[in-house]
Amino acid sequence: MASEKPRYAHPLPERSSRRERTGGPLGSVVGVLGAAAVFASAVVLAVIVQNIGHEMGNLRAKVERDQEEMAKLQERVATLAQGAGRAEKGHEEMAKLQERVATLTGKTDSLQARAERDQDEITKLQERVATLSARAERDHDDIAKLQAQAQKNHDDMAKLQFQAQNDQEEVLSLRERIVVLETQIQGGSVPPNYSEQQQQTSESPEGDSGPVGEIDVTAVQNNNVTEDGGLVRRRSKRDVPNFIPLPAGSGCCQAGRDGQNGRDGRDGVAGTPGLKGEPGQKGDIGPPGEPGAGAKGAKGETGIQGAKGQKGAQGMTGNSGLGAKGAKGETGIQGAKGQKGAQGTPGNNGLGGAVYTRWGRKTCPSGATTVYSGVAGGSYHNHPGGGTNYQCLPTNPQWGRYQDGTQVYSAYMYGAEYEIHTNVPFGSTSLLNHDVPCAVCYVPTRGSKLIIPARNTCPTAWTREYHGYLMAERHNHAGAKEFVCVDEQPEAAQGGQASQNQALFFPVEARCGSLPCPSYVEGRELTCAVCTK
Repeated sequence: MASEKPRYAHPLPERSSRRERTGGPLGSVVGVLGAAAVFASAVVLAVIVQNIGHEMGNLRAKVERDQEEMAKLQERVATLAQGAGRAEKGHEEMAKLQERVATLTGKTDSLQARAERDQDEITKLQERVATLSARAERDHDDIAKLQAQAQKNHDDMAKLQFQAQNDQEEVLSLRERIVVLETQIQGGSVPPNYSEQQQQTSESPEGDSGPVGEIDVTAVQNNNVTEDGGLVRRRSKRDVPNFIPLPAGSGCCQAGRDGQNGRDGRDGVAGTPGLKGEPGQKGDIGPPGEPGAGAKGAKGETGIQGAKGQKGAQGMTGNSGLGAKGAKGETGIQGAKGQKGAQGTPGNNGLGGAVYTRWGRKTCPSGATTVYSGVAGGSYHNHPGGGTNYQCLPTNPQWGRYQDGTQVYSAYMYGAEYEIHTNVPFGSTSLLNHDVPCAVCYVPTRGSKLIIPARNTCPTAWTREYHGYLMAERHNHAGAKEFVCVDEQPEAAQGGQASQNQALFFPVEARCGSLPCPSYVEGRELTCAVCTK
């Protein structure tokens, strides 16, 4: 029984399968994962290799571009080297221009000083013109009086001339009569007087030639009498014979010889000078005179600087940096998210807040923030130019470029003071001539502001910031100002109580007419209120 196994031999174990040797199902999973990891690693390596290839291509292209940029920069350097000479010339030209600017600045200062002197001279001339105008008006009145007196004297002179002419004619007539009588006396026969002649004429029959030696004296008297009774001046020899006619046929006497001609009468008294005649017409313009032989005048002063010239052409583009532009760095890794910030202050619901000026007070009312406080200012009350509104000026001004001293071509800012001459409306005159304080206020929770004149309360849903009385510049002052609302309990700025009479605050009164009275009362001071919403 060779085929039987011996009983003392140990049984051999059976050979296990491969799955059993690898650990069973868990080993199979590990193997699959390992294979997948190897495949993924291969894929990643392939992608990395491909990216490296692309990056190398980009680097080669970038190197080529950098080389081209370097060539352009070298050309630019050569161009700049050529332009260095032009730059030096430009610097020299700039130095000359700066010297020219300095010279013009000095001339401008001189001209400005001269303008100030001319302005002072103009002011003096205006005052002189005003004085001369007043004097001319007085002289005009005096001339009118003198003309009236001259006209009266002219009329009196005409009357006197007429009277003198009549008297002169009468004197001439008497002289002629005297000459005739003297001639008769020299001839030896004296004519009878006028009464005897009239008597003889009445006794003689009509047609008789009259008695011997009779002469017609009335003919002598009436020789110079005209039809209207006036006297006529005659200087020619008289036609009356200077002998006594005898009756015809008388033989007692022989006719005497003719007498001598009478003497010419004396010249009359010289008349008064006549009135001055009217001025003659203007003569023709004479020929131009010979050129003067005087020395050449001194050179005039330099004229005022001309207007600014047109803008020059744009210069060449400046040189950029010589170095090559570096490559753009890679984007960094995004940082960690920051912590949440602190919560901000509450907003104003889109209103933005309201700003207003509280006139007559140094601080703002409760609920408002004082932005700054200061003093009121404005233009001079009698200056027609300058600003037309009051300004709240801070007490700590800041300066930029400035020139000390008042300039002619400037506007002026003056301090303001109260002009309260009665106890109305503030209950006292203690603030008269005191400077006016002010405060600029900010309300963060309300975005609208309203100033209501003639009311001391605000509409519904509006908040009254303060109330008081309207004030402005005086009605007849040249420097008009805006109407502002001054607090009903005004204060005075510290240290300002002298009467300067510069910018002024006067109460505002109502005037009936176009204003609806009796709702408004003539001459009553107007209230006001500042409201926000």
